[in-house]
Amino acid sequence: MNSLEIKDKKEQIKKRMSDIVSNCKKEIRTMTEEEQTQFDDAKSEIEQLNQQLVDLENELQQYQNESDSVDNVEELKNKRKNNTQTQMEFRLIKAINDIANNRQLDESAQEINKRGVESMRKSGQNYGGQILLPIESRSTISATVAGSGIENVAEDKLGILEALRNNLVLSQAGATFMTNLIGNVSIPTYSGSNVAWAGETDSANDGSGSFGEIELAPKRLTAYLDISKQFLNQDSNDAEAMLKNDLVAAISDKLESSIFGSFSGSTTQPAGLFSIVTPVTGVTSYSKVVSLEEGLEGKNYGDKVFVVNPKAKSTFKTTAKATGSGVMVMEGGEMDGYKVLTSNAIVDKGVVFGSFNDYVIGQWGALDITVDPYTVAKDGKIRLVINAYFDAKPRRNDSFATGIA
Repeated sequence: MNSLEIKDKKEQIKKRMSDIVSNCKKEIRTMTEEEQTQFDDAKSEIEQLNQQLVDLENELQQYQNESDSVDNVEELKNKRKNNTQTQMEFRLIKAINDIANNRQLDESAQEINKRGVESMRKSGQNYGGQILLPIESRSTISATVAGSGIENVAEDKLGILEALRNNLVLSQAGATFMTNLIGNVSIPTYSGSNVAWAGETDSANDGSGSFGEIELAPKRLTAYLDISKQFLNQDSNDAEAMLKNDLVAAISDKLESSIFGSFSGSTTQPAGLFSIVTPVTGVTSYSKVVSLEEGLEGKNYGDKVFVVNPKAKSTFKTTAKATGSGVMVMEGGEMDGYKVLTSNAIVDKGVVFGSFNDYVIGQWGALDITVDPYTVAKDGKIRLVINAYFDAKPRRNDSFATGIA
């Protein structure tokens, strides 16, 4: 908006505020909770418009200063274009505030939405939210690499992909994460070859493995966050980071609770590992842990780790390997030499042992965010409804064993 449009909008908002006050005076009463919220929002919006006017005045002054110091008009245009590209930064908090207050999104938010729409269309998914946040939004920056001079480095500008991977225990365990998929995806599988020693004249065993495939198809994962209007008035980097982290946590928690659950699977939700692989019950001793490992021993399926529920972890840390040994089943973050990770997403007292590089998580399109300023308005909050598209499957079921402690 230019300065005239901003001033005109300020007058419209002041008129709304004046009407609220006039109604209260006529009826000889204080503001209702809803009226107070509307009045406070209007006041906040005026403050933001005032800041926009200050920014415009500063920009005008800067332009005049640049005009005095640059003779070539084309040079001035290029300089201002480069400055604009450098300064333009997407702020999720601001975008949510703008939508909640019926304001137009700024250029950076419009650009992010454009990329989100392209991602959704390319993946073949429907969308309906006001904010479409790409999982992976790449830009190229220059960096100096020791001994190599200047190199181009890809940078995830939004940080959503990195945060999502970091938040998933499955990623720490070694699961394969595939983003920006298009349509249904077939992943090849191979059971592996069997190799054995034999005598000089013995017949060789058939060592061939078998080929197959699994198909990943996008399934809608939905969650919501309720955020206070007071929080959305913050404009610090810490508040922005916290909002994105909460957004990622809502998605990753739901995704992992499904993967580590016992749901049998459907066209709308992936099957849980405790449905795919029948769990062994009573895994409360060292011998039971060893028997859980037994089915995967001798298979060259990659590094194996344990992922356990906190209650199972507590059992293993307080159970001795042998009576009177003083050595616990789990010590130093390991069981029987294998790394142990912990997740609340696993079913109660659940244990998963496996080679997680054989587990594939697929993701399609962008995060579809709907800003709902009405459902929890009475609580002074705004609801964000999040839709994302994922699927998850093991490439080989026998790469995993499950149990209940």
